Amino acid sequence: MSGVCAAAPWPLRPGGERAFGLAVLALLGLRLLLVLLLWAVGGEPLQPDSPLYLQLAAALAGPGWFSADLEVYTPEVFRTPGYPAYLAAFLAQGVPGTFWPLVGQELLYLLAVAVFFVGTRALLDGGLARAVVIFLLIEPGGLAYPKLILSDTLNLALMVPALFALGAHVRSQRWSWLILAGLLLGAAAWVRPAAFLLPVVFAPVLIVAGRFRRVAFLRAGLLMLVATLTLSPWLGRNVLLFGTPTLSGQASNMFVHYHLPYVWEVTRGLPFQEGQRQAAALAEQAVATAQIERGAPLNAVERLKVAQAAALDQLKAQPEAYAQRWAIGMLKTLLGPGLLDAYAAYGHQAERVRFSTIDEASFARKIMTFLAGQDWLVLAEVAVRALLLGLALVGAVAILRAGNAFLWIIMLFSAYTVFVPGPMGLTRLRFAAEGFLFLQAWIGLRCLRELFDSARARLGGLSARTAA
Repeated sequence: MSGVCAAAPWPLRPGGERAFGLAVLALLGLRLLLVLLLWAVGGEPLQPDSPLYLQLAAALAGPGWFSADLEVYTPEVFRTPGYPAYLAAFLAQGVPGTFWPLVGQELLYLLAVAVFFVGTRALLDGGLARAVVIFLLIEPGGLAYPKLILSDTLNLALMVPALFALGAHVRSQRWSWLILAGLLLGAAAWVRPAAFLLPVVFAPVLIVAGRFRRVAFLRAGLLMLVATLTLSPWLGRNVLLFGTPTLSGQASNMFVHYHLPYVWEVTRGLPFQEGQRQAAALAEQAVATAQIERGAPLNAVERLKVAQAAALDQLKAQPEAYAQRWAIGMLKTLLGPGLLDAYAAYGHQAERVRFSTIDEASFARKIMTFLAGQDWLVLAEVAVRALLLGLALVGAVAILRAGNAFLWIIMLFSAYTVFVPGPMGLTRLRFAAEGFLFLQAWIGLRCLRELFDSARARLGGLSARTAA
């Protein structure tokens, strides 16, 4: 891994490989015990998003349609079908309940960790590979999200190999790796719509790494084409049903129910939950007005678009407050403690303080109230997150100065993942980038170590000359 602070991998001490293997086995044993504990206590796998996923899965496995209604077909467009299809696969095999889908998610997570190890060792170096594996096996989000009925783990299992496939293409220039990356990115968009734009995000890296030659533009275009074709059945279905190739209703939901209420905390002094109620009323009024003007009901996609437009009109009128809340939301995504979601998976501290429910308009006071309601483990995780963020920023500087296209790709992915949620700022939205952010932080740590060693060597040389 040349070009990153000129930092060589930290040498492995004698017996280090054996110690690494034993540590991995011990951590896998711990994870197995946690799965058994989940089976014993039942856990609390359902989150606010979970019921709709389960309804959609039941309809897919039963009548065979993508609708939240088992009796009457009402085409669903708010959610994409990737994760409901995963849940439906268990129902179709006669496996009811949530435990076995959660076991499947645990296996998917471990598969992603294995891909991290193999890919990092091949594209970067073995020291980074060992470090990221240990981190991912103990990282609180990695303990939590496989045990919740949420799309995060399936998304991770697609995104991780997609990025390493793209890295393998950059190194080898083999078209097969590029096609695989496009297929996986398109499949990820079936699970999380935000993945649809990633080929566009990565295209400049392919073009720059290819020195702006014609073939470089062809490679970037092929990545976008394959991802779009992979998603095309879903887009085509929505054209037939709604007259537009809409992806999902998540953008509308984000702007109406999260971005606008968070901005209103600043501009109107409204507590978040009251802001949500008022934003929902604003959207409903906009839809009602649009229907009166048309003289006919709007379909589901049209309703979402009208609601989104109403929220965006409000947000565009308050650009300074919106930018401020966007920056704060990114910090929330970066520093949010995954341990709280691990608690939630096991039904621990069910009455704990939740950030969004704190009845306080001031962000600073809300933060203080939130932190005061947490235990020392959660506070320790927040402190570690802050340290990793600082190291990742150092790593970003090193990566920008390096000529490693794969490092550019993972840094762009991490930045995109953290940026897209904006004011929404949820801890679990960081999950897909967690391992890549750690790699960036570890590179930053290596750079600081090299700077320290260089400064110490210079001081030693100066002392020797002074003594002579």
